[in-house]
Amino acid sequence: MTNAQKSSFTQKIPSKIQSKQNEAAMSLLQRISGDETDKFLKRFLQNPEQIDDIASEISDAGPLEALRKLRRTSNIMVSGRIEADYAYVGLPGEAENCSFDEGFKTFLYPRLGKRAKSFAVLFEHLKEIKNPFIIETGCLRVPNNWEGDGQSTFQYDWFARDYSGHVITIDINQDSIDSARRACSGTTSTILNDSVETLNMLSETISRSASLLYLDSFDLDVSNPMPSAIHHALELMAARNLIGPETLICVDDFDVPPLGAGGKGLIVDQFMHSIRAEVIYSGYQKIWKMK
Repeated sequence: MTNAQKSSFTQKIPSKIQSKQNEAAMSLLQRISGDETDKFLKRFLQNPEQIDDIASEISDAGPLEALRKLRRTSNIMVSGRIEADYAYVGLPGEAENCSFDEGFKTFLYPRLGKRAKSFAVLFEHLKEIKNPFIIETGCLRVPNNWEGDGQSTFQYDWFARDYSGHVITIDINQDSIDSARRACSGTTSTILNDSVETLNMLSETISRSASLLYLDSFDLDVSNPMPSAIHHALELMAARNLIGPETLICVDDFDVPPLGAGGKGLIVDQFMHSIRAEVIYSGYQKIWKMK
């Protein structure tokens, strides 16, 4: 083979490799974007700087969702108890071998920041209740976000496992439900639905009172707190038959700077005051005990 022939041969190899790469890339794109492949490809070629937006849209496309669901639901022959995932919420392996009381003191309390004292008070009261039944609106949404969200669903799940209880958590966001389901054990039941509608349904179908009604769904806008306050008042009304003597009611994001006292619990607080419910804690969270 002459030098000219060698040069020509080496130039053809990258071209063939590039062609195979292009074919592979197109095949993959078609697999995950389906009938919209040409649309996504045209947009990318015209505006390559939009790659993040395009990738985000593909991630929500039907074909990719179907592949994801198929992968996650194919192994349906496995049975067994669902266990809590401590690592998912950022806790060390040794936490799994702790009782809730020891774990709260060692691992949870130091992570809870502005909610530490109120959760400590809450759990001390819940310990006095046999087979505690906890209902929560607004579940754990971002794992390991202790300071920001409090990881309440995981805390309640751990507590309920140790104290022979049960937890129901309600959220309208699928991603939040997915996070809570991954973090918690089978002691916790998750419901994907509007919290007011669900509480009304539970109020009409469950015969026992809740030990704790924890209200933390509709996000608080400190510049316009009323929509959140109204929503949490509606939750309280919807849960009417779930509230009995000794039921604890807690509202998160109550005293929030720079807004001050009220927050999500602005209307709930006024109602509780009018019926002389016992205040057992008031701070970033507010907790009442029904008489």
